Amino acid sequence: MSRKLLKRIAVCVMTAALCVGAFVPMTAEAAEKADVVGDWYCEDFDGMTWDGRTSDGMLHFRDDGTYDDMWGHTKAYHMEAGSLNVEGETVSFDFWGAVSCFSTISAAGDNDYNVQIFVMHGSDDMEYANLTYDSNNSYWEWNDTASWTRVDGSASKKSHKSKKSRAEKEAEEAERLKAEEEKRALEEASREAVRLEGEAAEQGFKNAAQMQDAKSTDKDAGEYYNNAVVTTEGIENAVPVAQGGKLVIDGKTTNASATISKVSSAYVDSIRSARKGTVLNVVDVQFPALEAVVNFYMPGVAAGDSITAAQYSDGAWTDVEVVEVRADHVVLNLKSNGVVAFLSN
Repeated sequence: MSRKLLKRIAVCVMTAALCVGAFVPMTAEAAEKADVVGDWYCEDFDGMTWDGRTSDGMLHFRDDGTYDDMWGHTKAYHMEAGSLNVEGETVSFDFWGAVSCFSTISAAGDNDYNVQIFVMHGSDDMEYANLTYDSNNSYWEWNDTASWTRVDGSASKKSHKSKKSRAEKEAEEAERLKAEEEKRALEEASREAVRLEGEAAEQGFKNAAQMQDAKSTDKDAGEYYNNAVVTTEGIENAVPVAQGGKLVIDGKTTNASATISKVSSAYVDSIRSARKGTVLNVVDVQFPALEAVVNFYMPGVAAGDSITAAQYSDGAWTDVEVVEVRADHVVLNLKSNGVVAFLSN
């Protein structure tokens, strides 16, 4: 015997049990037939297609105890309230409806259903649920739920609620999903912004934007705010380099600034191969002129130290004039912008 046929037999047995009250006990809270008889409309089902049928979104309850569902199936409804075990949860209802256990169950695979339970919310609104019985677990399972609104006899459902096509509903659903995705993206962006601001504060930056700017040049907060290079790849215990005074351009002292940036270890290896002495640091120096006398702040340098400098240009290192060496300062006469190496002899 096939699993589908077994399932149908189990459902029919369950429906028979309902008919004798085994699963749907009579209670004093049962709805009155007068509360139910009439037409009810659900926008969610309007225009939906299933098994070759198109739903008008309507339930039609008659006084003789029968009703037509949205797919045009005629069923019996029972003014009996009670509760069912639905997937382990006790669910109460005001009345219920089912395909007669003496009728042939329409072959529609897993979309078959046998019981609908209804919950009234006043005289004009109710909810319903489609249930199938799981004989293996001995409880009912949800198929779908929906809300229904009474339609006045003098008015059509179109005047009660505007009818929407399936395409319109799908477009609305797509728009809703898009809005939810955009909301989630904004929330995630907000969380990331808060995280970055916290990270920036922990690392000594004023804000995340400056932290990101500093990271693009491989500088920490101290190097970034002091326009300095403290650590350089390939040099242990590098001597920090920063601008130590005003630039002299064309023989005049100016308020111009030089930008001191980091370089790769390739320049460190290159200067070591080209020059004798201990490499103190290698930096990239950029200033708003062709030539300039630049005062570099280099803490730890003493007056009279033997300091030399060279600048990388066109694949070679060119000696740079050292104008002055004094405590914590080295002054160079640079003939161009570019990478400068400081050495101790």
